[in-house]
Amino acid sequence: MIVVAGLGMSGSYLLKRLDDEGFEVRGFDPKTQDFYVPCGYATNIRKLRDILRSVNLNADDYIEREGKDVTISGPDLPELTFSSAGICTIDKNRLENDLISGHKHERARAKYESGDTVIDATGVSRYYLGQAENDFLMYTKEYLTDEADHADFHFRYFSRGTGYYWEFPLKNGFHVGAGADSVEAINQSLAGVVYKKVLSRKIRLKPLFDQMFNQNIIGTGESIGTVSPITGEGIIPSLTSAEILVQCLKEAVDTEELKLLYRERIRDRFAAYQGLFDLLVSSRNGKMFTLRNIKNAKFAKADFEGFGIDIKIWEIMRHLIPI
Repeated sequence: MIVVAGLGMSGSYLLKRLDDEGFEVRGFDPKTQDFYVPCGYATNIRKLRDILRSVNLNADDYIEREGKDVTISGPDLPELTFSSAGICTIDKNRLENDLISGHKHERARAKYESGDTVIDATGVSRYYLGQAENDFLMYTKEYLTDEADHADFHFRYFSRGTGYYWEFPLKNGFHVGAGADSVEAINQSLAGVVYKKVLSRKIRLKPLFDQMFNQNIIGTGESIGTVSPITGEGIIPSLTSAEILVQCLKEAVDTEELKLLYRERIRDRFAAYQGLFDLLVSSRNGKMFTLRNIKNAKFAKADFEGFGIDIKIWEIMRHLIPI
């Protein structure tokens, strides 16, 4: 039996994919079915279309708003406008419900026996894998609002990689939020925002590809750090990690081979994430402009493009490099 613990993005996808492939699988999540997370889930619709075809769902059915322009700014960076390369917001809550519909699941903590394979898809909590060593988490506060300063997607980065503020357009209104090291910095950036709903949580920005297993427990999605350290986007990366796990489960003859295959493919697919995390740490330490980070800047450009932003990374660097 495969037990999927956590029915967020990666867990919901895994439950459907594995059930459709003929595996004996059951999903668990203690959140009630009508539990609503007030978040503007931003992702790349072009990549989402490709992924959801494998589960016979049309990604366009879940679009809240598609972006046209994206503005990025910061303390040493004027507002720069870039074209969209597929960035959008989606109704993630409805997508997750559609993924698990018709598949065996319970609204409860995971129930499993010693011989079961447990997939920890509990995200930042790593409820079954256990706490990670040298983890890196940021606080976030996220609002649903009727209006925002920008009509389209906007990111305002804080100094030295300590976080950023964002505005994402939804079907009705906006999702406005901030993530940072300190709650005080978040509250300052959100001062004056009139909100209808609010959510506070943490986000993991460090890849944990050396801490993906705990005996018969295997992590996927944010539980192993598949969130971009630069953009904070986790939907496509989490779905990608889940699909990698599906393929490994189909090929492996036992748990040990499964772990070997999965570790190798995750590290290969997300090799750039360590470079992106190093770039984040360098920024925080005031050491952005090193030869090593020239390569990492290329990773950052690819990461923004993967998020759906046609960014000109050297235009940003031109404003940041001291003369």
